[in-house]
Amino acid sequence: MSEATRIDCDVLIVGGGLVGSLLANALSTLKLETVLVEAKSVDSLEQPSFDGRVTALANGSQRVLQQLGLWSDIRADAQPIRHIHIGERSRFGAARIEARDEGVPALGYTVENRTLGAALWKPLKAQQRFRCLSPAEVVDFECSAEGVSARVESSQITATVRARLMVAADGARSKLRRALGIAARVDDYEQQAIIVNCTTEELHRGRAFERFTSKGPIAVLPLTQDRVGVVWTLPTELADRVHNLSDDDFRTALQTAFGFRLGRFERIGRRDRHPLHRVRSEDLTGERTVLIGNAAVALHPVAGQGFNLALRDAAALAEVIADAAREGPYDPGDAVLLDRYRAWRAGDQRKLAGFTHALVRGFGANAAGLSLLRGAGLMAFDLVPGAKSLLARHTMGLAGRVPRLARHLDLV
Repeated sequence: MSEATRIDCDVLIVGGGLVGSLLANALSTLKLETVLVEAKSVDSLEQPSFDGRVTALANGSQRVLQQLGLWSDIRADAQPIRHIHIGERSRFGAARIEARDEGVPALGYTVENRTLGAALWKPLKAQQRFRCLSPAEVVDFECSAEGVSARVESSQITATVRARLMVAADGARSKLRRALGIAARVDDYEQQAIIVNCTTEELHRGRAFERFTSKGPIAVLPLTQDRVGVVWTLPTELADRVHNLSDDDFRTALQTAFGFRLGRFERIGRRDRHPLHRVRSEDLTGERTVLIGNAAVALHPVAGQGFNLALRDAAALAEVIADAAREGPYDPGDAVLLDRYRAWRAGDQRKLAGFTHALVRGFGANAAGLSLLRGAGLMAFDLVPGAKSLLARHTMGLAGRVPRLARHLDLV
């Protein structure tokens, strides 16, 4: 390992996934010196395959990417969602949301993660004020009134990074959050999500489905190349059994649970599964530090809003810093600035965490009569004027205080 190096910067981002790299792109427009530390190699993007992991982008998230100049490298590989159907398997009552009714070309988009990753990292590699240490880890740090001093280690370098602000974007199991002494509340749903890409007998035509069953919700999302992405939530023990079925038996089980809205499921890709928890940080900020994305709040995937909430965190933090810069000389790690960020984001995070939690609990209960009530509720929702538009604005990321980037406005 080489001799220790000192690196000075304005912002240190810990975690180079989609959220951390997007924040780095936003900060690059503010002419800040930014260092990003990522545990994995950022050059290890996977080659295209049938089984690429997918992110559902809300309409507002697409606007952020467009405003940062990133959408041009994503557009060709993004599948528009033009229709959302919400209902229960074999029950009356459903809700439908149409893009045309909301006056938008799409309610959202599905994009494979490798496409997003490549688009986010392409401009960063050319940024003179940006430096990435990867693969590397923050092994120790100290926060003070003057700034943050972090020791970063990799196989090639040992560095002391001195920053005015440190951002934890290192996921739901954030090591940085624990090291800061910030507690997190964890709700274990005792469920797993089985994730698989498929082809179907009937073309999806931009339709997304959220189907609630007695065992858990099934999301079927439209993908490019006439594929669909399935996120099937099941109790942990049942998920273990279903995951290990043969392709033919898995196809039969999925067909029985989802139904025939898209005809028969045909080609089945590789199956992945992930345990599901809700993680809520007790605080969003510390001395010269801030938590964003899953490090702050990690959601159940039932409504597909996790990344969109995280993206709003990054856009809001960049906006708060930009506003401070507009007012005059500023410090991105100043407590007043971080208080502004906390006040903005806490409400959005709390509401969305509560909404997804209520969906899981409400549609997961099977007491007598509840299914009839849910069906009646969905039918009423579909008929009440204004109700669908209100939900659509929330799912599109356009409700409440919306970051400038999501309103087609520059940070500066």
